[in-house]
Amino acid sequence: MKPLAGKRIVVTRPRGQAAPFIGKIEEAGGTAYAVPLIAFRAFEDGQEEAILASLHTYDWILFTSKNGVDFFMQKAGHHLHRIRAKWAAIGTQTAKAAASYGLSVSYMPGRFSAEDVAEDIREGCFLPEKVLIPKGSMARSLIADTVRETGRQADEWIVYETYFPADERAHLLKLIRTEKVDMITFTSPSAVRHFMQILKQAQEPLPRTDYGVIGQVTEKAAAACGIPISVCPSVFTIDALVKEMSRFYKE
Repeated sequence: MKPLAGKRIVVTRPRGQAAPFIGKIEEAGGTAYAVPLIAFRAFEDGQEEAILASLHTYDWILFTSKNGVDFFMQKAGHHLHRIRAKWAAIGTQTAKAAASYGLSVSYMPGRFSAEDVAEDIREGCFLPEKVLIPKGSMARSLIADTVRETGRQADEWIVYETYFPADERAHLLKLIRTEKVDMITFTSPSAVRHFMQILKQAQEPLPRTDYGVIGQVTEKAAAACGIPISVCPSVFTIDALVKEMSRFYKE
């Protein structure tokens, strides 16, 4: 019998990023419900022209997510010939996204979090003189702050923003009220926040179900909201999450 046989699992990942996760749940015998609680769109800010003009001055460009790569390429793809920087990425999916545009990643931390990059900077394993960090509107400034602490330069460029697709509100509420859901999964703190917002507005209690998360930041956000976490893999990937879920239900 497959490890997730008979299990109903809610996937809150954005549209366009949920399919591999859903596929792995179904391979393991589970039923997946897609309820994207976050979506992304390009963000325009006042510093775009200045950054595009100074792209040739960076010795590193660091991507923290696949979205960061995609939206950076939308905005700066036609300037690639001017870029002399090396490329850095957090996580295998981010590195794969970079490679799909022909960008060869020279640095990736051992584990896939901003904390690990900050540690590498403090220990001198990764020392950019001037780094550009294309990022989302909800991303933290930990890496840039750590670079600046060493007396070097870090510029953050918000290339996309995270928002809540409002049409998913009714879908989520119907699902938790009418289906026997076994686990709700979160892969970002933004999804946790939007989930709690929906419950609060609808005066709906926290569903009595299992919860699975990826990453320390998502785990902290869930814990701060009083969500009891059943599954949180030590490796921050979808593969690891599905393996942990399978192990959890097997036991």
